[in-house]
Amino acid sequence: MSADQTKRKLSPLQAGTLGELLAVAKLNTLGFAAYLSPEGAPGHDAIVVVGGMPKSVEVKTRQYLKRPTEITRWPVDMASKGEADYFLFIELNIQDLCPTFYLLPNAQARETFRDYKGGGNCFPADVRKLAKPNDFSRLTADVRIGGGPEMV
Repeated sequence: MSADQTKRKLSPLQAGTLGELLAVAKLNTLGFAAYLSPEGAPGHDAIVVVGGMPKSVEVKTRQYLKRPTEITRWPVDMASKGEADYFLFIELNIQDLCPTFYLLPNAQARETFRDYKGGGNCFPADVRKLAKPNDFSRLTADVRIGGGPEMV
């Protein structure tokens, strides 16, 4: 792409699919067995094996052109996705397709959620307060204490 061409955002479907693929790839590179859930699986996008136990992961991807602060919300339907063990929020830099991941267990993701008629959102400022970028240590903490995300 030449310097005078402007990159455009992906469609929401493309961004979501790419986010799910990046999430599973990241988890696998960290040594976890992770798999995409079948298309339309209720309540989650991926499965990660933690301490020999499958855990569900809901992946939420938003993209930006210049800075992460362009992302003002991650839409979440807690009625259908609220039982996931983990939420993995992704800020996707569309210029270089470099993701930043924020992993939260269910209870903490719910702390960032604001409900409204017809849906709801998790807000980036709240997510960033609770999770360090690209920190997946919550998964290994669950193995050490022998429990699930509710015990973190």
